[in-house]
Amino acid sequence: MKLRWYGTASVMIESNGFKLMADPFLGIPIEENRFRRQLRAIPFRAADAVLVTHGHFDHILDLPRLYNDSFIEIYATATPCHTLLDKGMKLSRLHWIEPGETYEIGDFSIRVYGGRHCRFDLGVVCKTLFKAETFRHPKRLIQLLKLNGEYPENGETVFYEIKAEGKRIQLMGSMGLDPAVDYPTGADALILPFQGTGCPAKTVAPIIERLQPKAIFLDHYDDAFPPMSDHVATAEFAAYMTANGVPTAAMLRGKTYEI
Repeated sequence: MKLRWYGTASVMIESNGFKLMADPFLGIPIEENRFRRQLRAIPFRAADAVLVTHGHFDHILDLPRLYNDSFIEIYATATPCHTLLDKGMKLSRLHWIEPGETYEIGDFSIRVYGGRHCRFDLGVVCKTLFKAETFRHPKRLIQLLKLNGEYPENGETVFYEIKAEGKRIQLMGSMGLDPAVDYPTGADALILPFQGTGCPAKTVAPIIERLQPKAIFLDHYDDAFPPMSDHVATAEFAAYMTANGVPTAAMLRGKTYEI
């Protein structure tokens, strides 16, 4: 299997030419140069199917403009499906899913588990409110908060285990697991978002202990929609995990990784 990261939580997983796209997001601001956004959309449009981990704007905002005129199916739970319909998405493009179900999509077998969204702690809130970027562009923060309200998560974050070519990849859209769910352990790779709390390394430690992956790829650590987001340092954590027997790397935009 091959992995490619395109920023935020946008990851392409490919097996024998079939391309599975997770959470494609072109970025903020929405009024950005149209030509640049069209260039960034090219790999997303090459997908054969799309997985959605939850309904926040940085995971589903661009789906109508990317896929409304295609034959690509979008797999998502009820809340993001309802949001997308409200935003003009065609019903024929949506495939409603629930935790506990397994789907055969192309070369992939995909099992859906219930997950949890990370909680934005006081450290993140204070850092966002008092950073220089917020004072320079207060209207942008208001715009982002409005978007966040229009694109609810509603407790429906999911966790995917994706199988192909005798390998298992686990995909998370946020740093949280449901304590009541019995997740499989020992996956060949865990794709782990590294943003959303004041101390991501501390937040993900129990997740890694619980899942026991053979390797970790970090995503969602970039400053995709300032001032609400930030660039999170990953080098120290990746080096620590690698030194302790779990190869860990922050994914580089557009680079191909083989599992």
